[in-house]
Amino acid sequence: MSRNKKILIAIMALAGILRLWGLGSTELVFDESFYSFRSIGWLDYLESSYQTTPVQWLNGVNMPWWLNLSFHDHPPLFFLVQKIFFNLFGDSLFVSRLPSAIFGILFVYLIYLTSKKLFKKEEVGLVSAFIVAISFAHVSLSRMAMMESVLFFFILLNIYYFLQLLENKKYWWRFGLTFGLAMLTKYIAVFLIPTYLVYLLIFRRDLFKNSKLYLALILAVIIFSPVIVYNIYSYKSFGHFDLQLAYVLKQNTPWPTEAFGGKTQDPFSKIGENLPVVFSVPFLATALIGIILSSIKFRKELALILIYFIFIILLLVQTGSAIRFISLLVIPATFFITALILFLWQKPYKFLSVGIILLSILVGELYNYAFLRPDYGVVKLDKYFDSVFENNRPEILPTHPNPYLNTVIKKYAEKYPATLAPTGIIYDDNIALQSSLWLFARRQYYHGAPVMTASNFENIIQKNGVSAFKDFTLYFIKAEEAAPLKPTAPTEYAKNVELLLQKNNQKPVIVITGFGANNIPAFKVYKFSLK
Repeated sequence: MSRNKKILIAIMALAGILRLWGLGSTELVFDESFYSFRSIGWLDYLESSYQTTPVQWLNGVNMPWWLNLSFHDHPPLFFLVQKIFFNLFGDSLFVSRLPSAIFGILFVYLIYLTSKKLFKKEEVGLVSAFIVAISFAHVSLSRMAMMESVLFFFILLNIYYFLQLLENKKYWWRFGLTFGLAMLTKYIAVFLIPTYLVYLLIFRRDLFKNSKLYLALILAVIIFSPVIVYNIYSYKSFGHFDLQLAYVLKQNTPWPTEAFGGKTQDPFSKIGENLPVVFSVPFLATALIGIILSSIKFRKELALILIYFIFIILLLVQTGSAIRFISLLVIPATFFITALILFLWQKPYKFLSVGIILLSILVGELYNYAFLRPDYGVVKLDKYFDSVFENNRPEILPTHPNPYLNTVIKKYAEKYPATLAPTGIIYDDNIALQSSLWLFARRQYYHGAPVMTASNFENIIQKNGVSAFKDFTLYFIKAEEAAPLKPTAPTEYAKNVELLLQKNNQKPVIVITGFGANNIPAFKVYKFSLK
């Protein structure tokens, strides 16, 4: 085995460790639960009165076939990939993030291939692979159940096959296929169209006369066609396209401004604040120098990447500078840093200068990892309920007034043996939706566990008395200081339930803490029965 192969294996092993180690132990952040909850059952529903879905608009009755083609806010590929993994390995946090981790590891190898192709040197490909392997921006996204890791992989794979297409037209179908898959992952991949168009206009106009280019585009449209069909029917049925397209086209929709948070909360003007959050100072500094150097000395090798970079910036002006958007810069930045290292390698004191750059990037990126492990107590509470139910369900199933959701509950309940006595979960209305979806809604719709909010519990007690819960073992979860809470004004329902329990001398069976070693209370869990 050659030295370069051994180095590549070592880099891939490092990438795997950074992306897989403790993958299921970190907190749910951003939109992880929004995607994972829906992927389990291919269920376009968020248990929300703000970002509603066709399941609610149609009240679960006469659900048309085309709703299964996509989702109300995103294309379907990432949901499909997650669903496959959930079907194979169960619905744990580790499994929800496993697709992102695997695609993240594959991305490291892919950037090695792409860099080697751009610079015509295998050693340069190893440098790019190492930079991405330790990149905080890429590692953190590879450890989240978010679309970006899969998206970045297909974007770079599409760039790789575009480079192949420039040399040999037989790669047309791979180029078309990967472009369709990138678009089927997330609409933001659309920036690739003007990138390729400008490149071809400047350097390869002859391709416009080749039928293979148009066959590739037709194939991409075919791959993307489920989303096209979905949006045609959505417009006919509801008067608007899906959430993302409706936002771009400024259509009237049932969704409030909060549904477009990534675009409205982080405008482009905040890019200076957000860049250092995901990229270390050494990474940013060397990338900036690399951009200048690439524009002067490596224009031929990196022409496509420079055009890509320009259109990413123009895209960010429109979409805003949310972390998941600016992380797209990791692809061109890696090539720019690689160009700088290649330039210095041809100069005196090459070992010293390259060593200083790589070491500074390594230290800077590793320093950022200290901020990768928030602790809100959600994962601990999830593990607690795993131990309570142990892959079983209560003998009494929950019911839902929405016929479609009721069918979902019955369908997935069949996977779990009904060996538990009647058991129910009552949770604080103030818990953030991102957490309650994974902790509670997932158990209701996919595990057959009766679940309700404290407000619903209070209403049932007032109307029907405690007899409504006769013979039930109930778990009540009260949110505390460290818990993730809704941004709206807090309600008093959970406090009222807790006071009721305290009057009956009930004490928490466990207090879940958050914020690491600070041990700040996040959730109180009461276990009780009503007689």
